[in-house]
Amino acid sequence: MIKTRFAPSPTGWLHIGGVRTALFSWLFSRSQDGQFILRIDDTDRARNIKEYSDAIISALNLLGLNHDNEVIYQSDRFNIYIERIEQLLTNGKAYYDKIEINEKTKDTDLEIQFSNKLNKKGHVIRFKNQKEHEVNLNDLIHGEIIFKPNSFHDVVILRSNGVPTYNLTSVVDDIDFKISHIIRGDDHLSNTAVQINLFNAFESKTPNFAHLPMIHGKDGKRLSKRHGAVDINSFIEEGYLGEAIINYLARTGWSHGDKEIFSIDELLKLFSLERVTKSAAVFDHDKLNWLNQHYIKNKKISEVRKMILPYLNALDIKVNDEKYLEEILKLGIERDFSLKRIAEGLTYYFVDNIDYDLEMIKKFNDKSIIPILDKSIEKFSSIRFDKKEKISETMKIICEELQLKFSEVGPVIRFALTGKLKAPSIDDLCFVLGAENTLKRLNSLKSIL
Repeated sequence: MIKTRFAPSPTGWLHIGGVRTALFSWLFSRSQDGQFILRIDDTDRARNIKEYSDAIISALNLLGLNHDNEVIYQSDRFNIYIERIEQLLTNGKAYYDKIEINEKTKDTDLEIQFSNKLNKKGHVIRFKNQKEHEVNLNDLIHGEIIFKPNSFHDVVILRSNGVPTYNLTSVVDDIDFKISHIIRGDDHLSNTAVQINLFNAFESKTPNFAHLPMIHGKDGKRLSKRHGAVDINSFIEEGYLGEAIINYLARTGWSHGDKEIFSIDELLKLFSLERVTKSAAVFDHDKLNWLNQHYIKNKKISEVRKMILPYLNALDIKVNDEKYLEEILKLGIERDFSLKRIAEGLTYYFVDNIDYDLEMIKKFNDKSIIPILDKSIEKFSSIRFDKKEKISETMKIICEELQLKFSEVGPVIRFALTGKLKAPSIDDLCFVLGAENTLKRLNSLKSIL
């Protein structure tokens, strides 16, 4: 059976590159009726935080990357690792080595963190890494890779504080849970040779490896905080939809012709490691924004209403009439790329008083602003706001009687109604706001000029 795993370390928020690794592992196993295992590599007790573990699991679930069986926590398996290290010692494939205190290690905390039968004060246990033969890897993405034995060294597998190390724990878990394919970032290539030697030392079949190229920023450097948000929680909190994130990450280093939009079902049918590029992928925020906007636009308004309510609540906006909110969303849903930004752009529909920034209208003709407001108040007071066509016709009359172009009149009215220069059309705004709010806001701006 095909079995993959995703093994994040809970020492920080889940990086967007880690999500892509999880996605590719998930797609590969699910597309072949295999299993996807989630393992939390939490052996570093000093740096692991439960909040991070919970956030990782929550994010994967939200994105639909469901795992099989229970989550595996390495911290629950310490005794198993000790038994395996003892097995290597017994077979002459590991040995005790006295630690040397030098400038680099003098401040290291040597206190025992995990008490076990193999602990020996002032000593570590090293894996006796074979140095006679090169290691040949047929990587499923990069092809043949040869590791020369002159680069091998005897790595520590049990620290002096009693905690087993990553290379040992990872190999033991992959053996015990019968992982058939290890799909991970190519920053792990440097670990691969020693891990293959460990598989051999345990007389176990070596899984297939597929090392994904890193994700870079547009400057060609590895994606980091200097490029903006890089952890999945930031994107979720901003209001990026799970399907947009999945679609975008699937296209980051993998392609199927020129096709850009993929459903999960399509990805499961089309995904293959053979189409993963060997070169680093570039994270393009603009492309992600475009995709997110696409998915939001194609949702039913009733769905967007439900999704956006928490963002409005976070802005202290209470929505008493959800039908009113749906009418608003019909106007502005295409104007921004995330739920949070859309919510921020809707606040003027719900406030009693708009805080006008008069600096924004300095470019208007000062002499025409008051006449435009007076004429608009006069004409809008004389009609019912029951049809958009009436409002549109009234706008034409206002322009004609003032002998001004719509491009001179429209921005003033739009600013009066929203406090912004960019907003939906005047007839849409007035129709949704209603006569009372429209007239109140026109008078409100006039009163402070």
